[in-house]
Amino acid sequence: MRVGLILPQSGPYKTAGDDIKAGWQLYLNQHGGKLGGHKVEVVEADEGDGKDAVRAAGKKLLDQDKVDVIVGNASAETVLSLDPLLRQRGVPMIGTGGRPSTIIDPTYIWHTSWLSQETGAAIADYLRTNVNGPVYAIGPDYVGGHDQITGFTKAFTAKGGKLANPGGEPEWTPWAPTPTTNFQPYLAKIKASGAKAVYTFYAGSSAVEFVKQYRQFGVDLPLYAAGFLTDGSVLAAEGQAAEGISTVLNYAANIDTDANRRFVAAFTAQHAGATPNIYHVCGWDAAMVLDMALTQATAPTSAATTTAAASSTTTGVPTVVAPTPPAGRSAITTAIMAALPHLGEVPSPRGGWQFGPVNHTPVQKWYLRRVTADGGVLANVKIAELATLGS
Repeated sequence: MRVGLILPQSGPYKTAGDDIKAGWQLYLNQHGGKLGGHKVEVVEADEGDGKDAVRAAGKKLLDQDKVDVIVGNASAETVLSLDPLLRQRGVPMIGTGGRPSTIIDPTYIWHTSWLSQETGAAIADYLRTNVNGPVYAIGPDYVGGHDQITGFTKAFTAKGGKLANPGGEPEWTPWAPTPTTNFQPYLAKIKASGAKAVYTFYAGSSAVEFVKQYRQFGVDLPLYAAGFLTDGSVLAAEGQAAEGISTVLNYAANIDTDANRRFVAAFTAQHAGATPNIYHVCGWDAAMVLDMALTQATAPTSAATTTAAASSTTTGVPTVVAPTPPAGRSAITTAIMAALPHLGEVPSPRGGWQFGPVNHTPVQKWYLRRVTADGGVLANVKIAELATLGS
C-alpha cells in the first residue's frame, strides 16, 4: 500500500504538519507498519502554499509515485487545490486539517478532522448566553479563515447575538502574499469598539503572534477562539500570554475515556512526556480509518453490503454508489473507496465518531476548553461539552 502524505513542511502551518505526521506515525508504529494487513510505504510531499505548489505535489504523487490514497492537509486551501485531481484520477483523500465549505462533491474527499464552519458554530450559543454585550470577530482573509469565523458569526447573530465590529461584519487580516504579523492596528480597533469579548481563529505562527500582541497591547477583554489558537506547540511558544484563553475544539487531552487514556499513554511514552493535541489525533485517526477500511474490504463476508442496506432502510440515508473507477486504478484504492461509506463508528481518542453521509466529515462532540496550569504546565483543559455537530 502506497500512501501520499502531504503536509506543510515550512510556513505558518509547519507545526500542525509535524503534529499530524507524528500521530500518523504513532499508529503505524503500534501496528507493525501495516494497515489492514498491507505493508505501508509512505511518500511525503510538501503542502506548500496550498495552490500551485500543492497541485504540483499532488500530480507527482498520483502520476509518478502512483499512490493508492492521499493523506494529509493542514490548510483548507490544499483541499480545494487537490479536489479536481482526486476526481480525475479516482483516488481518495483522507484529510486531517481544515475542510472548506466550498467542496460541492465530496465523493473522493473524507476528513478525520472537522468541517471548518462547525468550530465557531459549536461555541456561538455559549458566547451569546455568557457574554454580557457585543463580541468582536476577527480572523485571516482566506477560505479557511472565512469558514471558521463566519461559522461563528452566522450562528451567533441568528440567535440574537450582536457583533461589536463596525457594520456588523468580521474583521479580516491579510493572508496573501504573506500572513499578517503586526496585529496592533487591529487590536486598537478592538479596544475602541465597545466589545465585551473577542472571538478569533488563527493557527500556527500567526496564533503565537496574535496571542502575544493581544497581551502586550493590553486588550483587557475575554478572548475566545477556535482551539487552534492554543493547540499543540504554539501553546508552549505563547507561554503565560495564553493563560485563561477559552477555546472550542473537538479534543482535549483530559477527555476521560479508555481510548484516550491509552492514546495519551502511548504518545507521552514516545514523545518524552509531551501532551497530544487534535492534530496528533487526526493523524492517528487517518491511519485508523484506512486500517478499518482495508480490514473490512478483506473480511470473509461483505460488511459494506450489509451496512449499506441497513443504512438505507433504517436511517433514510441513500446507499452511496461510487462512480465508475478510472482505468488502471489499483485494487487497494478501489477497496478503500468501497469501504469508506460503511465503516461505522471510529473509536477515536476524542470519542467515537462516524462519517456524516453528506460531507464525509465526523459527526462528533465539541468541547469548551480553557488554558490553565495543570501540574505546573499550561494545558487546554476540557471545561464542558458544547454540542454534537456533523453531516
